[in-house]
Amino acid sequence: MTRLFLVRHGMPALPGEKTFYGSTDLPLSQKGREQAEALRPLWESIKPQRVYSSPLSRSIDTARLSGLEPETMEDISEIDMGSWEMVPFSVISKAHPQDFRDRWQDIETFRPPGGESFRDVAERAQRAFRIMTEDSEDTAVAFGHIGVFRAILWRELGIPLKATFSLNQDHCGIHVLQVQSNRISLERANWAPIQMWGDTEKNG
Repeated sequence: MTRLFLVRHGMPALPGEKTFYGSTDLPLSQKGREQAEALRPLWESIKPQRVYSSPLSRSIDTARLSGLEPETMEDISEIDMGSWEMVPFSVISKAHPQDFRDRWQDIETFRPPGGESFRDVAERAQRAFRIMTEDSEDTAVAFGHIGVFRAILWRELGIPLKATFSLNQDHCGIHVLQVQSNRISLERANWAPIQMWGDTEKNG
């Protein structure tokens, strides 16, 4: 059995207004650094054999601050929002109201200009998932992003993509998957120790 820990990065240094920032390489905030450091006792106990990270610094730094040195994996980078990157939701909804509505209505296939759809993300996320779970007798950790983890839950567990938006994953929250004989199950969702932070930001 492989146990895979999907760890969302710590809280980045966010703009004041809710903003699309998928592939933008934002650094961790001070709170995010503290969240990452709070994971250290967990890995000291679990001792994972393999550790992966998105190439974005907020994921790599989360791994390192938690006491692990990751191998970077391009396929678990966050969804690219194209020309919507670093644009507030309020601006997009006013300037392109139909596109803003279409993104939710066609969440699987909608691409912002120059960006990716969740279907695009799922294709690369599935490649990454196969690599991360190829050894049937170890524990792996992946530090990444809420968007790419939603794609994994959608494609690997069969959870409808829209339903994954109702499954919280706080900053440094952990989904734990078990893979055994081609059977995949969600053992834990949004696991501690992040509950101590009371963090409810859902984007990125």
